[in-house]
Amino acid sequence: MKKHTIAALVLAASMGLAGCSAGGTTTSAESEPTPTETKQVPVENIAKTWTFDYQGASGTFKLSGNQSGDALTGLETARASVNGTQYTFVPVELDNTNGSTSLNMYGVTVITKEGQQVDSVSLQDVFSSWRDAAGDDTDKYNAIVDASNEYGQFDLQPGAKGTAVVAFAQPVSSAWRVTVAPAGGTDQVEAVAS
Repeated sequence: MKKHTIAALVLAASMGLAGCSAGGTTTSAESEPTPTETKQVPVENIAKTWTFDYQGASGTFKLSGNQSGDALTGLETARASVNGTQYTFVPVELDNTNGSTSLNMYGVTVITKEGQQVDSVSLQDVFSSWRDAAGDDTDKYNAIVDASNEYGQFDLQPGAKGTAVVAFAQPVSSAWRVTVAPAGGTDQVEAVAS
């Protein structure tokens, strides 16, 4: 009988110890807080300079401010000659000296601080509207075709530097995030404001 009593005490003691340890502690996985998503707060970056890198190439542009250059002067001259629709033009300085593919600055997408998406428009659409504005005036029409050939056909090969022009239907007055399509519509990269 003594054997059964000792065995019962040992069994009860081990069950009690097991019961104490099972509910009293937690593992570190249970005590770690669940990660939460951090939400980005939109900030205004309209006055900043935007830069991007793409397959060894780099680009720089501003969305606001007084912009100048031969291409912008040529475009405004062409527009004024037919009293065409005004567009906002953004010159993009490209350095493709270390790039591995040609660049055409297919498009730019701006997300405003308020969350509105503003997409650039094709230069070919710009020139088409100006050709329509030329009407039956052959000289003005041909001048728009010449401007289109000079400024609308951008293809910067690896090893070269150049300035592409991107058009917007209206002035860009706010910018939080910007993506660019430097070599066709499929590859998009985020530009950084500084």
